[in-house]
Amino acid sequence: MPSHKTSRAKSRSTSKSHKKKSVKALPPTFAAKLGAFLLESVTSKVVFNKKTGFTDKHPQVFGVLPYLHMNITQEQFARKLDESTQERVNSMVVMCHKQNLESKLSKVGFNCNKQSSAGVKSINKAIIDSINNKWGSRQNGRKHLRSIREAQKWQHSKNIIPASSLKWCQ
Repeated sequence: MPSHKTSRAKSRSTSKSHKKKSVKALPPTFAAKLGAFLLESVTSKVVFNKKTGFTDKHPQVFGVLPYLHMNITQEQFARKLDESTQERVNSMVVMCHKQNLESKLSKVGFNCNKQSSAGVKSINKAIIDSINNKWGSRQNGRKHLRSIREAQKWQHSKNIIPASSLKWCQ
C-alpha cells in the first residue's frame, strides 16, 4: 500500500498535468489605448450598420477609426501633438496678453511665452501618460472598443476592410 506522502505527490503531479496552460494576452497597442481613451465618454451603444458601417452618431467613434485603421504608434501620435504645439502656444500667449498677466504678475516674474510653452508641452505629456497609464480603468472605453473590434472583424471577413485595419487589436 502506498504511503500517504506518495499518493499525495502522485495526485499533485496528475492534477498539474491536467491543468490548462494559461495564455498571456499581449499588451494592448498604443492605438487600442488611444481608442479606449477617446471612447470612454461614449454613453450609448456604438452604432454599426452592415451596409454603411459606423455612423457619425458619436464623434468619438467616428473619430477614433483613423487611428485604429492606421494602428497609430505612440511615436507617431506624439509627433502629431508636437507639430501642433507652436500653434497652441501662440494661442495661449495671445490669451495671456489679453488678460495682461505679465503686468498683473510682474512681482513673480510671470512670462506669457515661457509659461504658455511649458503648459502646452505639459498637456502633451499628460495626454500620452493618461492614454498609457489608464487602460485598466477605462472599462467603458474598452467595452466600446470591443464593439468596434467585432464590427471590424466582420468587415474584414466580408473583404470590406484589409487585415491591416485590425493590427491595433492583435
